[in-house]
Amino acid sequence: MKKRLLIVMVLLGTISLANAQSVGDITKAANKASQTAVPAFDVASISNQVMGLLNPKLKLTDAQKPIVNSLVNETLNKKKNLLPTMATNKAGYTSKMTANRESFIAKMKKNITPAQFSALTSLLPKSASSASALAQMLY
Repeated sequence: MKKRLLIVMVLLGTISLANAQSVGDITKAANKASQTAVPAFDVASISNQVMGLLNPKLKLTDAQKPIVNSLVNETLNKKKNLLPTMATNKAGYTSKMTANRESFIAKMKKNITPAQFSALTSLLPKSASSASALAQMLY
């Protein structure tokens, strides 16, 4: 009887130890996933900030505002879709964001006057290190 009790206790102890280790592994995996998760990217908020900057600086007409707003939202949504690849494929992300940035600039050039485009080019950040809303959108 004592041997059976001892065997059952050892068996339960082994099972408990195995479960504790697997819980630790799950916790480590969850922590790693949360560290590599894509930060929140609020398209509407950034779009409002970008339009708040572009509208007065470029002196957009009433006809231009919805077109520019649409281009800003399109660019931001493309970036939002690309963000998950930033952690796994940095070079691919950079390449696709460069194409996205160039597409935005080309489309803007078609929809604004040359004077407005000149003002836009002076506003565009040269790198992602800028803290402006345009940098958030384009890098």
